[in-house]
Amino acid sequence: MAPRQRNMPSSASTKGPSFVVEESSSTSSDDTSTTSALLPSEEKKFLATQKTTKSKPPLTLNITESDIARDNHDWFNVVGLFFVVGACAMNYEFPSGHYTGDYFWVMWTTTLIYFIIDLTWVALIPICVKSPGVIIKHHIVAMLYMTGGPFYPQYRWVMGATLSVELNTWLLIVRRLVYRSCYCSSYRTAPPVITATVSTLFYTTWIVIRCYLYPKLLFIFFDMWMIQIESTGQYIFSELMFIPVHAALCVLNFKWTYDLFKPIIERWMGTGPKSMVVQDGL
Repeated sequence: MAPRQRNMPSSASTKGPSFVVEESSSTSSDDTSTTSALLPSEEKKFLATQKTTKSKPPLTLNITESDIARDNHDWFNVVGLFFVVGACAMNYEFPSGHYTGDYFWVMWTTTLIYFIIDLTWVALIPICVKSPGVIIKHHIVAMLYMTGGPFYPQYRWVMGATLSVELNTWLLIVRRLVYRSCYCSSYRTAPPVITATVSTLFYTTWIVIRCYLYPKLLFIFFDMWMIQIESTGQYIFSELMFIPVHAALCVLNFKWTYDLFKPIIERWMGTGPKSMVVQDGL
């Protein structure tokens, strides 16, 4: 509490009212205000200037080394995945969505180059992603999966279908970029129309591709296996090795789906974070 002033009765030695400082029963937390009451006006102005200067917090840059590494990697993915998705789309007729395979080798080569570069990037700069080990394993499995296309032309349509997931991955990266201000105040806030559009497309493609298309492809593979057994009487085929590979990718998708929607469901139930949480990396 600041010291209070009161008028004292005039004494014989003083003609006018004199002002004295009355000590409060509690200790003051601002001794400067008490002192300034007894200082000349010039010193009061100087002291006020000093207090104003000291009260301003220093400007700090919240962007860390890992933020910079993640941003560089994200921008690479935005460009790289654009070419991967574009090369994949070249093999389809629109609007029918029929797979033609006219540019299979363009799609295959572009995707392989992307995976090799991204795998090397994550291995050399692991702080650019949240889970470098998972990403590295995913890329290795994906490249093993890609070996089927050159050797089994009749199944090349599978690569086109599975690569559709990269559209969702591209949206995931873009979503993280537009929501960067949520975890680092130094980034500019994106307009709501952009964040809403990106989020809607991201969640839609996630459910359609990762939660529906990938499991459906796994069941299609089992049906194709049954047909081969009935037509040849054999149970083991060289193409069979790609079924567990695709199953592993399905497991990864389910794991990532759980990680993505768990905080959202908890928030709906009132047990999770009250605001949307956007992870700063995979």
